[in-house]
Amino acid sequence: MNPQTPPAAAAIGAAAALLHAIRRGEQPRPAAFPPSIRLRDLLDAYEVQQQLFRQLHWSVGGWKASMPDATSGFSAPIAADTLLPSPAALTLASTPTQGTQRFGIEPEIVFRLGRDLPPLPRGTSYARETVLEAVDSAMAGIEICVCRFENFEVAPLLDRLADGLMNEALVLGTAQPAWRALDLPRLTLRVRVDGQPAHEGVGGHPIGDPVIPLTWMANHLSVRGIGLRKGEVITTGSCNGIRWLLPGQRVEIEYGGLGSAAIAF
Repeated sequence: MNPQTPPAAAAIGAAAALLHAIRRGEQPRPAAFPPSIRLRDLLDAYEVQQQLFRQLHWSVGGWKASMPDATSGFSAPIAADTLLPSPAALTLASTPTQGTQRFGIEPEIVFRLGRDLPPLPRGTSYARETVLEAVDSAMAGIEICVCRFENFEVAPLLDRLADGLMNEALVLGTAQPAWRALDLPRLTLRVRVDGQPAHEGVGGHPIGDPVIPLTWMANHLSVRGIGLRKGEVITTGSCNGIRWLLPGQRVEIEYGGLGSAAIAF
């Protein structure tokens, strides 16, 4: 090992502390973690997520799945305190990241578990049907995104992952117990900003089917020795990309048959 490279545990702790300071408004947003605390791999990034939650005294209320394709992905925990019932309102003082001036919103399909999905023995995995049987309800959701780096598009992947993939909060619409009757990959989606139409389309999920990230999440966490718990929510990816808003604006989304969600900044 390069004698100038700190032990992994020190780098992970320093990365979590830096993200904590940025969220408190005590540090400017860097382009990336400095070389002195550069992360080595995905496991380091996931450990930073967990250490940051411990520093913030947050409990996990759900999980965010981000999947570039149908077989691989990345996860981030969502703090229980940042799960907001719709209609929601965020102020600069109430967001986890102080002084936020630019919010991204992503319309998503969210699932809530009705029973635990504990870690499985090594070499085994959850079938799609088993995961679906554990789901209590589905609902419309709006993920609120804030980047703790200067530019999410150019920050290194491990840094973005350590930062929780920009998750700031998740607005939840009314839970729909009868969601199984819906054709989730082909739901209509309407987005309105300040009362004006901004998007209308059918489907739009980045990999077509929101159940794929749900099933992936159960197995991804199981491999890491983490179980999904009753009451936790899993948000499955934006059906309309990311839309940047400013304080003073309001957004509403509506999925045909699944309900709506709204937030004002």
